[in-house]
Amino acid sequence: LRQDEGLDGAGASSALEVSPMRISHVLARKGSQVVSVWRTRAIKDVIALFDERNIASVMVTEPGDTAPLGIASDRSIIHALARGGNAALDEPISTATRSPVPTCQTDERVSDVLRRMTDDRVRHMLVMDGSRVAGIVSIGDLVKIRLEDAEIEGRVLRERALGQIVAET
Repeated sequence: LRQDEGLDGAGASSALEVSPMRISHVLARKGSQVVSVWRTRAIKDVIALFDERNIASVMVTEPGDTAPLGIASDRSIIHALARGGNAALDEPISTATRSPVPTCQTDERVSDVLRRMTDDRVRHMLVMDGSRVAGIVSIGDLVKIRLEDAEIEGRVLRERALGQIVAET
């Protein structure tokens, strides 16, 4: 939400211009750190990493490479454990990896990415800037940003309405 001051034909007024929130704005607020693990890492080690870093997803790569092979999340690990039981803990994380990698671009609108995440039933997406990994977003990150924007928009609209009421009295 952006408020631009301007003049109309009747005198001073302000125009409220709403700019769509982009994924790049989300990364600017939350940061762009992406935790990655090699596809050969044991699921139990990734679970420990989730706990240690307070995260819920990692990018999965080939050993010695930085290109994403997939994404592993708390949900994909739960599915692997449900299928394989305790033995799955020693399996490589590649067995609990979503591939192809769900991705979005930095210039995409938050609302469009939220819709795609909902439709595709994914909670985490790698953010790409062209072919470079720029970050990772969760559906929770996007909902939080949308709520913050709605609060700001409501405040601006209330202030404008109050200003008009005061000006008319």
